[in-house]
Amino acid sequence: MLKRIFFIISISLICNLISAQHFFPLDEDAYLSELNKNVQNQKDKKKQLLNYLLLSEFWAQSDSLKSWNAIQKVQKKNDKEKLDRGILDYYLGVYFAAQGKKEQAKSHYQKAIAFLKPQSKNKDFLAKSLYNYAYLQVEDKGYDFMVKTLIEDCIPLSQKINNFELLAFYNTQLGLTFMSIGQFDTAEEYHKKALQFLSKIPKKESVHLITFFNLVSNYCYKPDSKSAKIYLDKASDLLRNFSNSRHFPNYYYQESMYHTTTQDYDNALKSLDKGIEIAKEKKQFKLLHMLYFRVYNVYLMQKKYDKARLQLEHILEENILSKESVNRKITYSQLAAINEVLSDYKQAFNWMKKASALNDSLQSEKLLEKINELEIIHKTTERQKEIEKLEQDKIESELLSKNKNLRITILAVALLLSLIIAFLIYLNYKKQQNINKQINLNHKQELLYIEKERNYEATQAILQGEEQERQRIAQDLHDSIGGMLANIRMSISSLNSNTTDLTDKIDKTILEMRRISRNLMPETLKNLGLEIALNELCETMSYKHLYIQFESFNLSDKIPFKIQLVLYRITQEALSNVIKYAQAKNVIVQISQNENTLILTIEDDGIGFDKSEITYGLGLKNIENRIRLINGTVDVVSEKGNGTTINIVCNA
Repeated sequence: MLKRIFFIISISLICNLISAQHFFPLDEDAYLSELNKNVQNQKDKKKQLLNYLLLSEFWAQSDSLKSWNAIQKVQKKNDKEKLDRGILDYYLGVYFAAQGKKEQAKSHYQKAIAFLKPQSKNKDFLAKSLYNYAYLQVEDKGYDFMVKTLIEDCIPLSQKINNFELLAFYNTQLGLTFMSIGQFDTAEEYHKKALQFLSKIPKKESVHLITFFNLVSNYCYKPDSKSAKIYLDKASDLLRNFSNSRHFPNYYYQESMYHTTTQDYDNALKSLDKGIEIAKEKKQFKLLHMLYFRVYNVYLMQKKYDKARLQLEHILEENILSKESVNRKITYSQLAAINEVLSDYKQAFNWMKKASALNDSLQSEKLLEKINELEIIHKTTERQKEIEKLEQDKIESELLSKNKNLRITILAVALLLSLIIAFLIYLNYKKQQNINKQINLNHKQELLYIEKERNYEATQAILQGEEQERQRIAQDLHDSIGGMLANIRMSISSLNSNTTDLTDKIDKTILEMRRISRNLMPETLKNLGLEIALNELCETMSYKHLYIQFESFNLSDKIPFKIQLVLYRITQEALSNVIKYAQAKNVIVQISQNENTLILTIEDDGIGFDKSEITYGLGLKNIENRIRLINGTVDVVSEKGNGTTINIVCNA
């Protein structure tokens, strides 16, 4: 339990160390004197206005009246327009944030950001506006929003203008943010990075002091008291010559942390007493309450739980840090834990109930009002019973009326539900009808597909049978009848009688038989390949009134024979159709190959035909059927009077 208490309060104290960006020179008296002198004697109006705004920033944390008066001086000046746009809004944001008026502060920071972003100058003010706006958003958006703003906006802007002071500050604040989530090693890296930037600044200023303080805190939480002492001494050296510095409360806060780490609790309390005295004197109320929290933490370490409880109750009474709902919730949780340790379970329960109420929403005032209302209602329940008895009759009559209305409502709802169910049944019926129609349509399409497939298979079988029969007949003609005719010719030639006319007829018969045999199964295709076979076919089918030109490009000799035979038959069929119907004088047969793609084109200058009027005959159907055998495509282009072109495409 105690470990949990120590952890929670430690994290809460780290969170409150993160602050809006205000760092002034270490010699604050000299700085304030110079600002007052400048606003009185500065002739440059723009610089005079800026000095008023710097005065407002200086007093914002400790004297709201002086801070506001300085801003009013600027707002009342006729030449305030000399200030760059966004600058005044930045300082107004600083003022309202210091007074705890977050919404007004956020509004002015947003205006400042909007004005400053398009400007090529004032990048330092833009970075500071972005940082302070993110600081105000921590309670609503969490520390990830702060980290994102620092990494993506503030640090890049500071790098762009080579402002080492800002770079150091933003890196040490980034380290402080990682401290707040317990990542002390990562935090140390960023604090050390801040030191690297500080080494480039010749004169040590308050940003050095802030970084030293953050390093002390980080090493105390790790814990590493030896390293913490190094940076505590450095901070002490810096403050030695500035006895009136407003940084002393923070210094004593860090010193008490160091003593706590070394378990020197008495000296820790002495340091805190010194810090509390100065914070009260300088009206640094937020820092004062952080010191109060540290006192509470020391009492916990000493196991002085009664004093720890009184300290927390004192913090709640003064209501500075606890104005913020997050801090108030932490305080409630700590009071619950302390009372539990002290065995005061009733108070522990009450405080935990308050903490739980705040846990659902950070808008604590509204939530507390609701809880109080509920408590009042609960307390007055007994009183209400008497009033309820007096009004019982009236309530009963109202109940009867309500019951009647309820029955009517139930009947109406039942009727409505019946209508809805009927409508849904109708919709389901219509949907089922559509589904059945779709099923029937799909079934018909499947039957058509099966029929087409069967027709295709039948056609394939017929064409394959036709080719086999052609091959057999061609072989028989060549081997049997061809041999017999050759034998008859030789027998007749051996006779000495005049048989010239008879042998000529036999020779013509042999030639015709060979032509028929070649058409049935061209030996050239088998032996010499597609290109020579097509060339021979074109020469054979040419005659006096029809010139057939053959062209071949990049044709491979490794085309499968099945594809060669199909292309040969298609060409044969197409040329036969030209001779029969086209009345053409010229035909071009062109075949080419591009990698695995074969393209066959047969083009004539005949009479052509209208595709919409002509039903494809057996010749074109044979071409389509044959090209399907090799998964190719056929495209017939024809117009009356403009000839016909057949394009065949397939894979080799």
